[in-house]
Amino acid sequence: MPLHKRLVLLFTAIVPITGSLLVDWRLVNRAITYPEAPIMAIDWYHPRTTVVGQSGRPLPAATAQPSGALADALKQVSAYVQERNSTGLIVMHRGEVVLEEYWQGYDADSAFNAMSMSKTIVGLLVGMAIAEGHIDTMDDPVTQYIPEWSQDERANITLRDLLYMQSGLRNERRTDTPFSDLVQMYLGSDVARVALNIPSVAPQGQAFEYNNVNTQILAIVLQRATQMSYADYLSTRLWQPLGASDASVWLDRPQGNAKTFCCLFATIHDWARVGQMLLNQGRVEQTQVVPSDWIQQMLTPSPLESTFGTHIWIKARTPDHPNVDQGATQPFLAPDTFYLDGRDLQRVYVIPSQELVIVRMGEWPETWDDAVIPNILVEALRGE
Repeated sequence: MPLHKRLVLLFTAIVPITGSLLVDWRLVNRAITYPEAPIMAIDWYHPRTTVVGQSGRPLPAATAQPSGALADALKQVSAYVQERNSTGLIVMHRGEVVLEEYWQGYDADSAFNAMSMSKTIVGLLVGMAIAEGHIDTMDDPVTQYIPEWSQDERANITLRDLLYMQSGLRNERRTDTPFSDLVQMYLGSDVARVALNIPSVAPQGQAFEYNNVNTQILAIVLQRATQMSYADYLSTRLWQPLGASDASVWLDRPQGNAKTFCCLFATIHDWARVGQMLLNQGRVEQTQVVPSDWIQQMLTPSPLESTFGTHIWIKARTPDHPNVDQGATQPFLAPDTFYLDGRDLQRVYVIPSQELVIVRMGEWPETWDDAVIPNILVEALRGE
């Protein structure tokens, strides 16, 4: 049963019995109206606030049409993506667009819901805040910025623990109750309150567990350390230097907090810019936007999970991996491949050794193999 139908049933049962229950009517409305296609239903996510960009800098088009093995590989990739409920695809090689396609009514100006790819943006901003001196190091205790945690087990958590998803904070992911952490954070009206009240259930630094609250707490740290809203810090430090167009982030309520563990809405061109910046070790043209040493830090594997860096995936995950529903049936041919991952298989693959950036957007496909697209292109380029 879809999330919203389960929640409606629960509220129907609970509210008449507990007349004194304080109900978050924004959460109720979001549960009732939750879209069947949550990636494409951009207008459902409201309110949103603008992340101001700099329009007018197009992605470089290929100076020559791809030929030979690469041309054949691009056709294979296009067919694979199109058959799997996709809305957009871009492939960049050596900094130029060699393939760009859209389906289901989307085009180059359409905003896409990146879902958890947004987490990597938070990871980038933490590194920039460290470089600017707003944050000392990734080993800072979180209580340096969130003193509310200083009197319980959460006092031992560091920013490193949050970045590597090893905080030990409760990871309640149920969708069959309106009172779970996931539902409260995703649909509710006060994401900061929910995140700040999630308790520790295990010692920090002992186990990897992919958990939305880690990212939301990092955004609270960013806002308190920089004294700027999340949208403004993202705009001035990253989005405008990328040359990206205006984007938006979902707020929990009007004038409220951004839901940073998900839901940055931007064009596929701008996600390609993010990938190209990562490929170039933090540079955009001749400007070092993100410190190169922070990019290297992000790509350093967690000591507890070899496929994960600091808020970015760095190796192919096999289907039996405990943290994913779908993964790769074989290793990536290029071992330096890393990627941004969003719900329903939003992807930005980056392969520095082959100068490749690949972006796929769309709804959930029936079948997917994370190794297919990168390996088709890498094999073709190696054969040229």
